[in-house]
Amino acid sequence: GERWAPAYSQASILNLASGLPELAPNTLAVIYGQDLSPIAASRIEAAPNAAILPTTLPGTGVTVKVNGILAAIEYASPQAVVFIVPPEFVAGTVSVVLTRNGVNGPTVRVPLQDHAPGLLPLESTWALARDAQTLDWRHADSPAAPGDEIVLYGTGWGQTLRRAVNLQPASQRTELRAREAVSVYLDGAEAPRDHILYAGASPGTAAIYELRFRLPAWTPADPEIRIAINGRLSQEGLRLRVDP
Repeated sequence: GERWAPAYSQASILNLASGLPELAPNTLAVIYGQDLSPIAASRIEAAPNAAILPTTLPGTGVTVKVNGILAAIEYASPQAVVFIVPPEFVAGTVSVVLTRNGVNGPTVRVPLQDHAPGLLPLESTWALARDAQTLDWRHADSPAAPGDEIVLYGTGWGQTLRRAVNLQPASQRTELRAREAVSVYLDGAEAPRDHILYAGASPGTAAIYELRFRLPAWTPADPEIRIAINGRLSQEGLRLRVDP
């Protein structure tokens, strides 16, 4: 009901892609807790083509402030709220507070890194990936093959050359500032850097990045796939569906 304050903690604010307590500016983040929102609502349903992202979703009364700045809200439910860490911040500690219809939850301190790379999962096992040419999704029934160009998706990859703006989806491709410091690992073996064709903003989205990548000839079956940016690795355990 309205009387109960939203309940969550620093430890329950996670990177939506990796599920880890690792955040950077311009990261899709999730707050898990209780009494966060009176109803479930999704930005994709409420405002699918918004040029300016909403800071609250209809019927929820939920806002999230990061260092006093209203964040874009992608999803809200009683137990989970997905928001975007505003891209203007730099590494350091920020304060996060969720408010529901004027009732504040706790103000918690959350560390931000320059890079907190996560790869978006298709399910718990597979990385979200598609063929770069056909745009077909790659999944259990539709594997990639060595030599294919694929696109991976994630969040928390850090600053892009054309700076992201709070509440605005990316209008065009723009490379990561740390583009030269991006690596891809397949079952722990580093792929050739020249196989990375693009790493940066995913146009038409907010806080989602894409990496376009040519699978080397030696790619094994269903390898674990991880990316690293300046040595910071994405989560372990995600596999890419490959049939050599």
